[in-house]
Amino acid sequence: MPPSDFTDTNQNETPSLKATPNFLTSPVNYTSHHVQSLLLKILKQGPIPQHIGFIMDGNRRFARKMNYKQVVEGHFMGYDKLQEVLNICLHLGVKVVTIYAFSIENFKRPKEEVDTLMELAKTKFIELCEKSHLVNKYDLCVRILGNIALLPVDVQDAAKKAVETTKNNTGSILNICVPYTSRDEITSSIKSVIKSVENGHMQIRDINEEIIEKCLYTYGSPPLNILIRTSGEIRLSDFLLWQCHKNCYIHFVDCFWPEFSLWEMLPIILEYQLSHNSLKEKRSKSGLQIASSLS
Repeated sequence: MPPSDFTDTNQNETPSLKATPNFLTSPVNYTSHHVQSLLLKILKQGPIPQHIGFIMDGNRRFARKMNYKQVVEGHFMGYDKLQEVLNICLHLGVKVVTIYAFSIENFKRPKEEVDTLMELAKTKFIELCEKSHLVNKYDLCVRILGNIALLPVDVQDAAKKAVETTKNNTGSILNICVPYTSRDEITSSIKSVIKSVENGHMQIRDINEEIIEKCLYTYGSPPLNILIRTSGEIRLSDFLLWQCHKNCYIHFVDCFWPEFSLWEMLPIILEYQLSHNSLKEKRSKSGLQIASSLS
């Protein structure tokens, strides 16, 4: 979770997981279900972004808003929301979803809070391996991006198992950034390049942006098309700074992460589609003008 999404907790009791109804499967609101399904079908007729990143901010503030006994319950609700939003993205045809799950800076938070979040991470990694319907439904490949050596050993083991279990899946990719900061990612990339120079695999003169980019954690994923941050905060919190520098639509949404839904997603996807079509049309006209001038 991004730094602002944390709070001090003094209770060790682990809250129960509260399920958030998934609009694709829940019979709670029959009419709403069909309206949203229709909207998805309409969106799928246009160009779909291939890579979306999420800063899932606002869990603790949502818990306070809902008067939960423990603020950490907001993080459990946040995980349920992740499943719902991931289902939306993959159903639309998004190939890669990258989420900010835990910042390196968050290790500075109170021990009780960090321990609870590490236990939550371990539990969810295990679920991804054993009983995640999304992994099976979308042939989902899970990747862990970050300085994994900073995690407790048991969490490392669970994370590695999730990666190993899903590594041959080719349908979609879920990049889980934990523990992560963009500065650490770029630093790691530069260290890899320096090592290649020291080992004689390249010369200093060969170093350029493309070489550094090939050593980033996200290498192999398509370019980041959309970056979304919830909670109303207007900052990137050291997330995917390199990846969002060009041709990326950045949206700051004024709702807490557990409240995020298709209704917040809809205008973001529509804007991408309209901009995509406009850019395509401009390129087409530019090509015609060039061809005309050469004839």
